[in-house]
Amino acid sequence: MAEKTVSKRNSAIEFWRFIIAIAIVGFHIGFIIANTCNGSNGYYLESSNWFFGSSEVLWIFTITAGYFMVSHFKKRESIKEYADRSASSRAWEYTWSRVKSLLPVLIIGYILGVLICTSFYYPDYNFQQVMTMTVNSIWEFLGFHAAGLRSLGNQFFNLNGPLWFISAIIIVGYFLYWLLCKNEELLSGIIAPFTLIFLGGWWCFTDTRASQTAWSTIGLQTASTNGTGGSATDTTAILGFNNGLLFVLMGMLAGVILYYAIQKLKDHKFSTGGKWALSILYLVCGGLLIWYTIYQPTWFNLERWTVAFLCMVVIGLTLLNKDKVTAVLNNKYTSGLLNYLGSISLHIYMLHYPIAILILRILGPNTKATTYSFWQIYIPAILLTIVLSIFLKSVMDIIHAESADAKKEVEAKAKKQS
Repeated sequence: MAEKTVSKRNSAIEFWRFIIAIAIVGFHIGFIIANTCNGSNGYYLESSNWFFGSSEVLWIFTITAGYFMVSHFKKRESIKEYADRSASSRAWEYTWSRVKSLLPVLIIGYILGVLICTSFYYPDYNFQQVMTMTVNSIWEFLGFHAAGLRSLGNQFFNLNGPLWFISAIIIVGYFLYWLLCKNEELLSGIIAPFTLIFLGGWWCFTDTRASQTAWSTIGLQTASTNGTGGSATDTTAILGFNNGLLFVLMGMLAGVILYYAIQKLKDHKFSTGGKWALSILYLVCGGLLIWYTIYQPTWFNLERWTVAFLCMVVIGLTLLNKDKVTAVLNNKYTSGLLNYLGSISLHIYMLHYPIAILILRILGPNTKATTYSFWQIYIPAILLTIVLSIFLKSVMDIIHAESADAKKEVEAKAKKQS
């Protein structure tokens, strides 16, 4: 019975995914793009703290990715033909299913970055230089951005840098799924809690954060000038890892731990008072997360690992689905809308950066006295991103449906012939 509950679409989870997706658009516009563009080629954009905290609450995506990865594994482990296959075979199949759903939008995101952003950030680039840069970035188009395999010319930081996150989910997902298939007990009982506690403790102590340009080395963290916890250079001799990979790894491990904890709690019969207690906890933690996401407070400053803990609590309660708040979000009247918005959340994340740059280009250069406000860029950028995301999802759904129909037809013919 527990597996049936897990397999149902949880509208409350989709609500959080969508909220974080549209918030991260604001973070990049108000902080990254504003700080990068001001005064460049006559573009002036107001730097803003709106949605600044979403860069940390992005952990919600990684927690849910870890949780549903284990759910995917548990649904298939009882199938003998599946269980008899090698761990690497099953891990590659899982990864390929993720790639098939993400790679088309990943590639489109990079193409938009090339077409829109090169002439904005690098107006002196000619056609030959853009083509050379694009070919040299083949590893990025294949989804290996977060591993450090990216063009050394500009590292796509100003083209579609946020795609490091999608790359990291694909890479980390393969290794964790392999571990699940190889030794589920070892991953869930030792590796997940040990790594989360000790690596998380090191991150907390060093005040490190997720970033595609930051690099954590073993026992050493290079000096930082951008507040992201250190940047790797060609002089960094000590073996290390991209902070984006570590950020996603810890989030997915948290999702793994939550899966097993929630399966135990799902069988517990909560009293009415217990459900109300869970609801109050949800409102407090969820309220703090939304407040932190919209405007990272100064007078009540939550630290990164406090926010990570709040993410685990909120997502854990949402997936447990025993409180009143989750029940409200899962109501039959809005669940369809929330499910759809959640289904395009990663599309929004993957497409928003070059679209925000495009909005600036359409508006044209201004003066320091007429600096574009945050909302002048954010509102059209988020609307255009949502429209494009809906269009791409519709196209991909049609392609997948036609592919599924063709597969069924081939199977039916084969069965008839046999």
